Amino acid sequence: KHLSVFAFAPIPLLIKLGTLINDIYTCQINQKVRNPDTWKLDDDTTEVKYTVVEPENNHKTVALNISLSASITNNRITEVLGDECDIYTITIDNPFNDYLKSKRHLEDFSIIIRQLLNKVKAQYGEKTPLHIFPAMPIAKAVELGRVWMPKADMPLFLYDQNTANSGFSKAIEIVNK
Repeated sequence: KHLSVFAFAPIPLLIKLGTLINDIYTCQINQKVRNPDTWKLDDDTTEVKYTVVEPENNHKTVALNISLSASITNNRITEVLGDECDIYTITIDNPFNDYLKSKRHLEDFSIIIRQLLNKVKAQYGEKTPLHIFPAMPIAKAVELGRVWMPKADMPLFLYDQNTANSGFSKAIEIVNK
């Protein structure tokens, strides 16, 4: 009846985990906080302002740059997908790997990512894959997967950063069933 999730894995795997849990189940997603060293998100109601930057062009390939725990420059995405790519970006004022400390931050992210997925799907169609380049906290990766609707949303192509592989490479494809 209730899941408590303490996940720790590469971000694409955490997004995939979230799709398996989905948002139907009552679930508490926990985040490893570095300072102070804990897994407990507090009840702080301080708002984190998310900024969504929309592309100016209209190409057939669409990507989502999630720059929350670190900044991803768009040229790192176009190196993988080419210049004929529309890139949406969701970010905060100062991306930082330990900014997620509150339950509200996670809840607000769920709302904004759900709205963004709907907007992108309306513009590009439900069959167009959404290429996701994530730099995000682990709890938000799970939450991203939870809000994705397997019967209605676009396929997700998830990329992982690894300097040994010279940058981002496709790790997982999540397709509609």
